[in-house]
Amino acid sequence: MLALAGALLTAALPATAANEPGESVPSGVVVVDGQDVPVLGSFTFRKGWDPRSPEVVGFVHGVRRVEGGTAVYYSLGLAPDADEDLLAESVFESASPDDAAYATEIGLVDVASTTMYSPLRDVDSTFATATRDLSTDPGALVVGWAVFPALPPTTTTVQVRMPSGTIVPGVPVEDGALEPVSDEPAPLLGAGWPRLPEGAELAAADPAAVTWTLLRRSGDLQAIAQAQESPRDVAVTLDTNVLFATGATDPGSPAQTVLAGLAADIAARGTGEVVVTGHTDADGTDEFNQTLSENRALAVRESLEPASGGGVTFVSAGKGESEPVASNDTDEGKQANRRVTVVYTLKGGGQ
Repeated sequence: MLALAGALLTAALPATAANEPGESVPSGVVVVDGQDVPVLGSFTFRKGWDPRSPEVVGFVHGVRRVEGGTAVYYSLGLAPDADEDLLAESVFESASPDDAAYATEIGLVDVASTTMYSPLRDVDSTFATATRDLSTDPGALVVGWAVFPALPPTTTTVQVRMPSGTIVPGVPVEDGALEPVSDEPAPLLGAGWPRLPEGAELAAADPAAVTWTLLRRSGDLQAIAQAQESPRDVAVTLDTNVLFATGATDPGSPAQTVLAGLAADIAARGTGEVVVTGHTDADGTDEFNQTLSENRALAVRESLEPASGGGVTFVSAGKGESEPVASNDTDEGKQANRRVTVVYTLKGGGQ
């Protein structure tokens, strides 16, 4: 088994100057120690994109409809020539202290409905492999699992999101848990599949708590603000045509309610750094537009910062006319380019 696992790992490794490309990563079904093992996709990642961390290589083996949810089976390990063992505690990150003991930094993305799912959890447990079980020797692949909310019947393929933003696309959604079932919580590849929780165990989990619309656009009644929200962050575009009088750098009274609402949302859901950036159209000199964009960004920052709570820090900058979103050859394009953007990270970061 170790020899085949090592061959799979080597085949999946990206080519570098010191690592010539191996054979192509197999797809379909391979036989490992007499067990049929579906291979539906491969991935590599380093924790937090840190080049000093070990390169983890792995495979997706199934996205399966089961009673009470959707199960994902995957395997991972380190290259056969790695100089350390795989310790999952040093590979998976968790944005929530409640999930720190589980390998939850994976997700399902239903592209057609622009929906993302994280592993189910209830007050007592998270339904994913415990990180302490995902440890193995170099060259060996250990199998993990996670159970997500039940997918719509119309969903036939998904993306599987692994740590550090790594995506395995086009994975088919199939029916039934994989067999045979192992007594080990995270068996070596070819030694059976992890036992999944029963449907009754999943009943107390709230699917809505781990389901997000990937992109949501919303606008206030005065068309001052347009927001795009992902599971990880919010990007708000403020229309300076309404926000400011021509050439002015102080928000007018129609903007105050919108800015107050935005500050309240940052206080309730924001964390880390809030980035406020001003932009202009191409009318006027470069110097004038740069100064105008900086001053407008600073004015928005000064309106938001006092009411946004102590859980965030603010930075502001101006880009002048250097980053247009439309052509400056039309009045409509110029209007779109006159804007201030506010970007902030959500607490929990999509977990």
